[in-house]
Amino acid sequence: MKRSSILLLSGYFSVMSPGAEPRVPSREVQEAGLELKALKELNLAMEKEVSEEQVSGLIGLIGWKGKIGYFESHGQRDLDTEESMSKDSLLRIYSMTKPIVAVTAMALWEEGKFKLDDPIHKYLPEWKTVRVREGQKRVAAKRPVTPRHLMTHSAGLTYDRSELAMGPGDSLEDFSKSMAKRPLVFHPGERYAYGYSIDILGRYLEAIEGKTLDLIMRERVFDKLQMSDTEFWVKNPEDRSRVALVYSRKNAGGLRKVMGRDEVMRRPARMMGGQGLMSTAGDYAKFCEMLLRKGELNGQRILKEGTVDLMFKNHLKDIGKSYGLGGRVNEQGRYEWGGAAGTRFWVDCGKGHYAVFMIQNWGAKPKTWDIFKKYAEAALEAK
Repeated sequence: MKRSSILLLSGYFSVMSPGAEPRVPSREVQEAGLELKALKELNLAMEKEVSEEQVSGLIGLIGWKGKIGYFESHGQRDLDTEESMSKDSLLRIYSMTKPIVAVTAMALWEEGKFKLDDPIHKYLPEWKTVRVREGQKRVAAKRPVTPRHLMTHSAGLTYDRSELAMGPGDSLEDFSKSMAKRPLVFHPGERYAYGYSIDILGRYLEAIEGKTLDLIMRERVFDKLQMSDTEFWVKNPEDRSRVALVYSRKNAGGLRKVMGRDEVMRRPARMMGGQGLMSTAGDYAKFCEMLLRKGELNGQRILKEGTVDLMFKNHLKDIGKSYGLGGRVNEQGRYEWGGAAGTRFWVDCGKGHYAVFMIQNWGAKPKTWDIFKKYAEAALEAK
């Protein structure tokens, strides 16, 4: 982690050992003005989640108008070696990749490289002739798939993996071509279905730019925000020990390892924009702060203010859903989403705050996020 990141995000509470008194808030926490009683209760609650083996470890971060009011880690990232879940631990963020890809897409949109309602077959010819399953029939789609459909999960794609090119040697182009051969589950724009939509969006961006998605995202987002720890794989072998392992609950209680480190130490054959990134809480906080500031951070403008407003707008009101471009919205300035391993975030421009929550848990989720959210919002209510 770069020294600038450490200076920005360190030192918010002193360390607490098991059985000790609640961590003492530092000067930075007090200056942020969050409700200290709620933060102390949050720390105790998170320690309890770890001690009761609901999660192996976790990281929580709360930001308010440019200040980090809370940034703490608890538990371990590797139970066998007893490595602590440090603040700079690298975690699989899965679907929290989606909002970053949406931001990357909107940076290209601002330059006029596509329109939200363009047919994607303009750059992806395999999507020229699309079929839709209606009962036992396959019929022609009433309208083409567009970038807006992909960013709002209204394209008719699901997470059905059957007949998809997802082998170790298959590229994102191979994946897109195999997906285009399958019928959609509904006509584009008529319903909502969570699935591979933003993975296809990633391929769309590749076709526009003539580069792989990882390079596009680095140029458009990561380098500008100094998100040096965010990537589709862990490039530096020295960072291997920072990778948090993924655990699931045993039927009889306790945790068992389901994913280690080897899988993320090599470059993937395809950059899956809907699910593929590794990141840290500190890096994701920079992304959240940029959105909170309506597209700008530390002198680097990623998006125009109006573009962020467009992302936070409900694009599915006509079909009774609340979804923006790449994340769920509430039409009052809040934008949020999560990942399959239990990571979560929100950005609330209306109230001026955001939060990042990181665990690595596969399968049935514990109540840890709900508990974190309860105390985090209580701490923010004092603002």
